[in-house]
Amino acid sequence: MNFTRVRHYAALALGRIDPESGGQRRYIKLLQALVTAMLGKGVALLVSIIAVPLTISYLGSERYGLWMTISMMLLWLTVSDLGLSSSLTNAVSEAYAHRDQEAARRYVATAFWLLFGIVFVLAVVMVVAWPFIDWVTLLNVSSTAAKSEVGLAIGLAVFLYLINFPFTIIAKVLGAFQEGAIANYWAAGANIASLVLLLIVTRFAGGLPWLVIAMLGSVFFVNAMSAIWLFWWHKPWLRPSLVAFHRGSLQKLGRVGGMFFVVQIAALLLFQTDYLIIAHFRSPSEVTPYSLAWRLFSYSVLLQAMLVPSIWPAYAEAFALRDAFWIVRTFRLNLTVGLAITSLLVVLLVMFGQPLIRVWAGAEAVPPQALLVWMGVWSIINAAMSPIGCILSGSGHMKGQVIYATLTAVANIALSILLVRPYGATGVIIATVVAYLVFNVIPASCEAAIVLRNVRREAAGRLAAL
Repeated sequence: MNFTRVRHYAALALGRIDPESGGQRRYIKLLQALVTAMLGKGVALLVSIIAVPLTISYLGSERYGLWMTISMMLLWLTVSDLGLSSSLTNAVSEAYAHRDQEAARRYVATAFWLLFGIVFVLAVVMVVAWPFIDWVTLLNVSSTAAKSEVGLAIGLAVFLYLINFPFTIIAKVLGAFQEGAIANYWAAGANIASLVLLLIVTRFAGGLPWLVIAMLGSVFFVNAMSAIWLFWWHKPWLRPSLVAFHRGSLQKLGRVGGMFFVVQIAALLLFQTDYLIIAHFRSPSEVTPYSLAWRLFSYSVLLQAMLVPSIWPAYAEAFALRDAFWIVRTFRLNLTVGLAITSLLVVLLVMFGQPLIRVWAGAEAVPPQALLVWMGVWSIINAAMSPIGCILSGSGHMKGQVIYATLTAVANIALSILLVRPYGATGVIIATVVAYLVFNVIPASCEAAIVLRNVRREAAGRLAAL
């Protein structure tokens, strides 16, 4: 082993020496982001292990179910940014590639103040609609405690979500500057703050509204602190003044953001309708083994999921600089390593998933073996499509993704309804696999191959011209 080279790479990773090229700098940033993401996931898992049983015992089954429902409602509200956060990633990454601070400042300011405008509209809608919404009836609340708390809890959740909304771009901005490691530190801080406040609330028996304040208020506080740190200390030139709001930047962010918005809606329809279909056409009891299997197999693609926030803007910068060699080599490495790790984990989960779930959640939650097999197929497909999606998003090829995602979502719902009756929950994941293969995997893979071929051809042409 060449210990000198090992020490050299260690010094690079720790930032003690400067990288020799832009490609090497991207790899270092990706490694740092991956390591901190793994640490952050560990913190999030630890917080979840402590928080879930604590919250259930503190609230009881009905109020905990209300908390889960509120969380799902807020998940759907994330699409109200109209794809701006995702389009901001590409725009700022491109500005960063060309070291254009003024363009980056305009993009950030435009997105920030536009999100404030969206918050104002949403707030007006909620104020107007609120008196006409009977949350007790709508959510089928029965206990006296839940009835007295549900309206206030939802109101606080919406309020905290709205005031936090503009600050959600901070992680995207840090990612665009390839500082995903810093974003991961802030995310871990938010998880720790949530746990501390949860412990305080449960200690003093504050009720569901106080739980909402603890969990969502801590996120807002940490995001606000990260914004102050970013705009007043780390990159003060990036501070989003209202004067920097730019019509041309708005047009670019809106055009690309609109396509990301459609993809986000399609993704929600693809991944968030399975439980409803199973519960409606079969039984709510069949949702439990399906959801546990889904959660278990999601860990098999965790590496790819952790890489996306950092590798996507790295691709965007590399495409802006026409760094074909780095793009192709990184794509192959990401695809190969991701598939190898996911496939190994999938084999283990298919073999030992049933006894593992039996120990984890009890015999009634154990899914059939066929469901585990199809979940494994889905995980492998997901691992392969993650690098392809990053290539297309990083290069700005969004029109195709809009079409693929829309067709996949529609086909998945139709096939799920068709297959759920004869095959149960297993039919739903079969529908997801078939719809995704036909309407997304094949066309998106072909488009990504064309993008990579074109960038290689362009690079070869530039070399020949020298």
